[in-house]
Amino acid sequence: MRINPVKSPGIATAFQAKIIDGHTHLGKWGDNHYSIESLDKFVKEPINISIRGIKSQDTIEKMVVSSAFVLSDNGRSTDELSGNEQLLKIIDKKKEYIPIAVCQPNKTGGDTSKIKQLFENNPNKFKGLKFHPTALPMDNERDFFKAYEPYMNFAKNKKLPCFFHCQGGQADAWNIYELAQKTPEVPVVLGHSGSIANNEIINRENAIKVFEDSLKTKKANIYMDLSWVDWNEQGFPSQEQRDIKRILTVAKENNGLNKVLFGTDAPLGCFGEWESPHFNNKTCYENTVSYLKTTIADLFGKNAPKVMNNVFYENSRKLYGCSMVNKNNMIKGGGILAGAIVLATGAAALIKKNRNSGTSDTELKRKINSRKR
Repeated sequence: MRINPVKSPGIATAFQAKIIDGHTHLGKWGDNHYSIESLDKFVKEPINISIRGIKSQDTIEKMVVSSAFVLSDNGRSTDELSGNEQLLKIIDKKKEYIPIAVCQPNKTGGDTSKIKQLFENNPNKFKGLKFHPTALPMDNERDFFKAYEPYMNFAKNKKLPCFFHCQGGQADAWNIYELAQKTPEVPVVLGHSGSIANNEIINRENAIKVFEDSLKTKKANIYMDLSWVDWNEQGFPSQEQRDIKRILTVAKENNGLNKVLFGTDAPLGCFGEWESPHFNNKTCYENTVSYLKTTIADLFGKNAPKVMNNVFYENSRKLYGCSMVNKNNMIKGGGILAGAIVLATGAAALIKKNRNSGTSDTELKRKINSRKR
């Protein structure tokens, strides 16, 4: 699945860029315990990228991270205050990590006192709110809006974005969209762009329709998170990026390229929860970035460097209020990359790509299809 490097005369390979991963986790959930080391391996050193054989190195500058402790753990989940504060202890003073607070409206019924206390006790620490209606469902769906609206109002007052795991049921994109319209000032991220876990393709369709409608009508401020979008049956990033192309096209046609976010869900799946016999965790991460950047290069040509910078870095930086790095370092050699993309396009017909498609692993497939992320 790795793109073979191609050395083409006159094509510079110095393109380097900053990346913010907008979707990661730390803490204990079920039988898994995600330690800081499981994410450090991605942010501590450059990752090797290939765009149509053109090599480069990117740097994961920051990761937006949430606490797995607060999610349902066989009835033993912690509350909003202690569970989120455990996350702060894990990341300590590491500036690479941007914490967002996981909320439990299913348990509080809309009582935001714990979340308010969390922000009072830890000023300027948390940069957003996180909701997981799939792992933390309401017992009575009729109470969904009653429980969630106080949190959305809190986010409005604090000028915080809200990240929703978006799937089916209570986590359906249309359900989230209806809620988001009550506080249209609040940025709302559809996690996984409508997860199709358990092969529920309708989830993705709903999320794309919601995204398009929000861009056209401005009824709500909807963002799309690209984690786990377009993966193969074995749980690896796929070079066939049909849905990502659709999302980017909708964004392009409706002036919404500032509302698409790169994310991985690391260290879940092939990024650390398990390791393939064919690819290690870091290679899977590198492939994910390479394939997405290649798709952007195909769709946007000479404008690709700007779009890549938005999707991989700038959109998340603005959304979560990250500190600005030197603009000259954000895209080093961006103009060179644009020329390289054009040259590589002309040479593409001459390049024979050998893709290693790993043997189907039944156990890995079972994990991906059965696990509700």
